[in-house]
Amino acid sequence: MHISNFALQEKDHFFLWIPVLLAAGIAFYFGMTTEIPVWMGLTCLAISGVTTYYLRHYYIVFLSSLIVTIVFAGFSCAQLRTYYVATNILPYSFGPAGIQGRIVKASPSAKGIKLTLDNLQISRLRANHVPTRLRLHVNTTKSQVKVGQWVKARAMLKPPPAPSSPGGFDFQRHAYFQQIGAIGFSYGGIEIIEKNQPSFLHLFDELRSLIQVRIQSAFDDDHKVVESLAIAFLTGNKQVIDEETHEAVRAAGLAHLLAISGLHIGLVSTIVFFVIRFTLAHIPYLALRYPIKKWAAFGAIFGALFFTLLTGASVPTIRAFIMCTIVLTGVLLDRKAISLRTVAWAAIVILMFFPESLLGASFQLSFAAVIALVAFYENRRIDYDRHASIRYVREILNSSLIASCATMPFAAYHFNRITLWGIGANLLAIPLTVFWIMPLGLLSLALMPFGLESYAFKIMGWGIDALLWVAKTTAALPYAQVSIPAIPTSSLIIMTLGGLMICFIRSNWRYSGAGLISLALILSLTTPKPDILILPDGKLSALYNQNNNTIAMSQLRHSSYVRDNWVRRWGEEGQPLQSFDQKLACDQQGCSFTHKTGKRIVFNKQAMALEEDCLQANLLITPLTSPTSCVGPDSLIDAHDLNTKGAHAVYVDENDIHIVSVKDQRGQRPWTVYGK
Repeated sequence: MHISNFALQEKDHFFLWIPVLLAAGIAFYFGMTTEIPVWMGLTCLAISGVTTYYLRHYYIVFLSSLIVTIVFAGFSCAQLRTYYVATNILPYSFGPAGIQGRIVKASPSAKGIKLTLDNLQISRLRANHVPTRLRLHVNTTKSQVKVGQWVKARAMLKPPPAPSSPGGFDFQRHAYFQQIGAIGFSYGGIEIIEKNQPSFLHLFDELRSLIQVRIQSAFDDDHKVVESLAIAFLTGNKQVIDEETHEAVRAAGLAHLLAISGLHIGLVSTIVFFVIRFTLAHIPYLALRYPIKKWAAFGAIFGALFFTLLTGASVPTIRAFIMCTIVLTGVLLDRKAISLRTVAWAAIVILMFFPESLLGASFQLSFAAVIALVAFYENRRIDYDRHASIRYVREILNSSLIASCATMPFAAYHFNRITLWGIGANLLAIPLTVFWIMPLGLLSLALMPFGLESYAFKIMGWGIDALLWVAKTTAALPYAQVSIPAIPTSSLIIMTLGGLMICFIRSNWRYSGAGLISLALILSLTTPKPDILILPDGKLSALYNQNNNTIAMSQLRHSSYVRDNWVRRWGEEGQPLQSFDQKLACDQQGCSFTHKTGKRIVFNKQAMALEEDCLQANLLITPLTSPTSCVGPDSLIDAHDLNTKGAHAVYVDENDIHIVSVKDQRGQRPWTVYGK
């Protein structure tokens, strides 16, 4: 098919590609290794926009210019968002020091409470180094703190951590767009120095705390897990859930049920919609004279807004609310409520106002599932010959299968694991959540002003018990979750493009999307794994033996989070770890081994052995500063490299030793912090 014919045939569906083009510009911005002035992006956008206007009578050229303009629009949105946030980041570890600040967020957890503070005053710290916000962990559950209070504490502070390996999760960037410029932990408790100033949003924080207290009073000590899940469902606070329960829910493929997103916001708005409509329908005077369906839609929007604010208004929740609002606006305007255009509008709004969300797992997982489901149901025919119960089970099974297949690449990319029994678990867990847990939870909230919520909470708890049984039973099955090696970003992009072509294109060209998905799978399988990973401080190194898939660590006592992260990125989760002392030739000076290529690699620990190691090693790795006379190794990683470039990955082959650092991939951006 000629390209012009293809463009004309698909022009009615071009709107669906607008968020994809915006995402391309956003991804290009975040993929850069240096920052450019904002005016350059805006100038390119203006030039391309004017060019597009003057070429509007030449369809193919106009379309090409329009595509470039939309890409520049996405790039500029990301630039402006970065400029607007302008988070000041603590450049080095500091403390212990006295701090004062105002609480803007308080999240109780199983081991204490996490506070986010702004308007900070930090003793002995230069004014231009004071972070915009600070996330502080207080290791006590007794502090009765509230949002808006001014507090002081003594704490140890450090910058948000950089990726633990090249290509790993960038918490510094994530924290930057939350305006968090430092993290820390307090010594002892905190002191309240001024009470909170009431505001509209603070009322929701008070209400959230009240709901948590009421839930805790409704359950006894033997039902702490059920209590924590009830709090997560109704307030959005997942910090109170213990790690064992979290892991069981993740292994069963049910983690999406605990994240307040599309399912919960959609369910709340649906319940409010039908309750209002059912009530008004029993008032003949109103039902016969007024558009009660539109009144119900309007009320559902406010119900969804209330629940969004109640659960903390996180970006995933805001995203779900925007999409829900667009759907209900379609009801108000007598338009088709759910379509791919609705999804596209929601994506456009989110990408323009929160462009950084494109890089998050939540955005990618939710939109992958929604796009696949809407594309499927837009083209299917309902089989009314079958019984309603059979159709329902079939639809749940279809939805679980489609959503699981659509989100599997993104889950593998972000979490290095896929769940094999998630479809069956969702077949049981989704009806439990939709028809039992959430309706009883909302009923509990409605009964709370009358003091009758404990009865509804207990019945809700029975549903949560059933959900936990499903999660734990599924997690205990063989191969409940499979560990997947790190997938290159290029593979994920190609696979995403292939999936979008299948969903958006109506001509036979859509089948070429399957070819792109196959290409991405081949690229993923042929991407080499790093042989060595090293933390920036040089205190933890890991060696991966690709012959027998074993992993050796320089130490097994500290940095457990990083160790687990590395093991997952190698796709060997659950494998036993060994220390260097068990696998390599080690002494007090360090460890060494000979790679299968014949190259000798030395992990040096003592300065007195540096001279000898410089003569013998093909690759020398040391947390010390190497002498200028150390020219023997083919490759060298020392304290200067680790401090200024972050974590390192080493690839060893027959011809060369290839070294990649975090800085090589991220460059120097507003959110990056490296050592001196």
